[in-house]
Amino acid sequence: MQKWLSYSLLSILFFGAWGVVSKAAVDLVSPLHGQILFSFGLIPLAIVAAMSKDTSTSNKLRGALYGFLTGIFGSIGNIAFFEALSRGGKASTVVPVTAMYPVVTLILALLLLGEKLNWVQRCGVGLALSALVLFSI
Repeated sequence: MQKWLSYSLLSILFFGAWGVVSKAAVDLVSPLHGQILFSFGLIPLAIVAAMSKDTSTSNKLRGALYGFLTGIFGSIGNIAFFEALSRGGKASTVVPVTAMYPVVTLILALLLLGEKLNWVQRCGVGLALSALVLFSI
């Protein structure tokens, strides 16, 4: 199995658990407080990252900027996600609908990064959009 696929599957596992824990959290605290607590959960990982050796030779300033923007976009997205859960959305529907975010990533990658899709991937996007319509009914 290729390494990227192993990490992708691990990501699915943790994001799946994250969706359930998120619903449990916003049933007890506000979405904004949920995001703040989510951020505190990053502290142990930040400590590990700070202590690790960075062997990359790429542009660190540009990487820092992209990392910062990732945090901003992710935080705003999380707050909207937590709001959806706290306003009566069920985890079993809110999580799959918001999990359609790769369609936005795909469109931006096509426009900004010049990436291309093959016919199978285009079919996959069509099916994902169909699933979004079905979930919203």
